[in-house]
Amino acid sequence: MIIAGLLAAGYTTYAGNRVYQSLESGHRQLVAAQASMNAAAHTADPGLLAAAAAQLKQAELAFDDANRRSRDDPALRFVGGVPAAGRQIDASAHLAAIGADVSRAGEGAAAVAIQVAALKQKYAGRSLSADDLEAALAEAQTIARNYSASTRAIGEQLRAAHAERERVTTTDLVGPLRDAYDQVDRALVAADTGFLRYQDVRQVLADLLGVRLPA
Repeated sequence: MIIAGLLAAGYTTYAGNRVYQSLESGHRQLVAAQASMNAAAHTADPGLLAAAAAQLKQAELAFDDANRRSRDDPALRFVGGVPAAGRQIDASAHLAAIGADVSRAGEGAAAVAIQVAALKQKYAGRSLSADDLEAALAEAQTIARNYSASTRAIGEQLRAAHAERERVTTTDLVGPLRDAYDQVDRALVAADTGFLRYQDVRQVLADLLGVRLPA
């Protein structure tokens, strides 16, 4: 019985550590993706945007893994029956879900940014002939249609992230989890601000091309 208890305790520690590692991995990938997106905003480099998209996908997978382990691992489910420990495990699961939602929203934004960057590289900074302008407007209209669908999807992911956040009270969480939620709150504010800025699809593309898009 003593050996079995030690093994059970050891596995619970191992399971908790795997959740922590997945959360950390997801966070690192999100930070890397943000750096890639920020750099691409100045250079319009499709390679940086492709790297950001890949990093966001890895972040989503890591957060999904942490969420699944938090909710489904037998040892963590058993420990979760203790109220104090259960609150920490439940908060970890919600944190992972928020990270996955934000990652998916970022993937949608990166996919559109890749299209916009390609258009910018092709037309921006040059004098457009009538034929060039017609071609640019046609491409911009196509992107605008795709962008509108992506914007709706991004909004849904951010609303899901906020819904998960509202389910967690941080006052009784351990220090590292409280700190993680402080970072999440800042990240959600930044995501909301960016989302509002780019909701006007036609204006974004008009500013990019320096022309007025037809209604």
